[in-house]
Amino acid sequence: MRGKPDFWMMLIIFLLTGFGLVMVFSSSYYDGLTKHADSYYFFKKQLSWSVIALILFFVIANVPYTFYQKKVGLILLGSLFLLLLVYIPGISDHLNGASRWIRIGPVGFQPSELAKIAAIIYTAAIMTKKQSHLHNFKRGLLPPFIILGLFSALIVSEPHFSSMVILLVSCMTVMFIAGARMKHLLLLLSTGIPVLVYIMLMEPYRLKRWSAVFDPWQNPTSGGFQIIQSLFAIGPGGLMGKGLGNSIQKLAYLPMAQTDFIFSIIAEELGFIGGVVLIALYIAFILRGIRIAVRAPDLFGHLLGIGIVTMFAIQTLFNLGVVTAMLPVTGIPLPFISYGGTSLVICMMAAGILMNISRYQTTPSSQKQTSPTNRSNRKRPQLVTFNFKG
Repeated sequence: MRGKPDFWMMLIIFLLTGFGLVMVFSSSYYDGLTKHADSYYFFKKQLSWSVIALILFFVIANVPYTFYQKKVGLILLGSLFLLLLVYIPGISDHLNGASRWIRIGPVGFQPSELAKIAAIIYTAAIMTKKQSHLHNFKRGLLPPFIILGLFSALIVSEPHFSSMVILLVSCMTVMFIAGARMKHLLLLLSTGIPVLVYIMLMEPYRLKRWSAVFDPWQNPTSGGFQIIQSLFAIGPGGLMGKGLGNSIQKLAYLPMAQTDFIFSIIAEELGFIGGVVLIALYIAFILRGIRIAVRAPDLFGHLLGIGIVTMFAIQTLFNLGVVTAMLPVTGIPLPFISYGGTSLVICMMAAGILMNISRYQTTPSSQKQTSPTNRSNRKRPQLVTFNFKG
């Protein structure tokens, strides 16, 4: 029976989104004033996208999550079609040396963001369906991995290497939780990692980004410029920060201050305490998401929830790793916080799916398990699970 959603998770999502709006304005008003003669330019656009994202969040939170299992074929084909559109001149929007965007009039959309959700839904559905064949590599893991390989090839050729990595890691986590044999997953890794390394070596700029991580001062005016400016923002923030709105680095020193490097501005203006509070919110989101996933009433809900939480966790780690000079610049936004309509809408859609799963959650002591489509008592397969109280 459908119950109430997880209001603690909803509160965390709204806090992250609201905080993101504040920081988008704070980090972008100088760019808005100098480039668009309107200090509220980026804030107004983000606010508009927030309204759309919020509407989609509540709509999706009321759609039974088993709907995606039934329509997984259409979701997969639709996502694949959108990925192919980025290669069509006139529709694709070429920006910063990459063709990642579909633009229809004033509206731009990044299909690779939606593809990550579609791939997680597909992996959760196919792993549920193939439970009896997971011991067999050819029948259990190889067919879905071919589909994921196709998606990865289309995304990396845009190019968007980091999104491909997030997609693959999230889906392999779903496979592991579903009960896939470790030796099969290691086999996939042993063949996949050399391919990823080869893809990375194909483009010289990726190697330059890695070298910039180890020594950004080798080339402080190009390859290491963003990392240096990001550290110049984080370092002076100290314990309490310079105060909201008082960042120096956002004044044309740090490129993309409101997008990929927004955490640097947060650390500069709100200091160590502000950064820790934000990271604590993400940790709470991930832990609450795992709790929702492990209490899902069926295998598909369990796997879908884990996949979505994993995607958020990896994306957050990637962004924080970039701004703190632990990872090369990747172009991955900070979930719920960074400026960008596609990112915010997809984050809220994924969060909406989690919220719907939470409406059917069962307690660990429950003997009777219910789901949107199955009210009968039945035993679930043994999975990797975690117990969370509260």
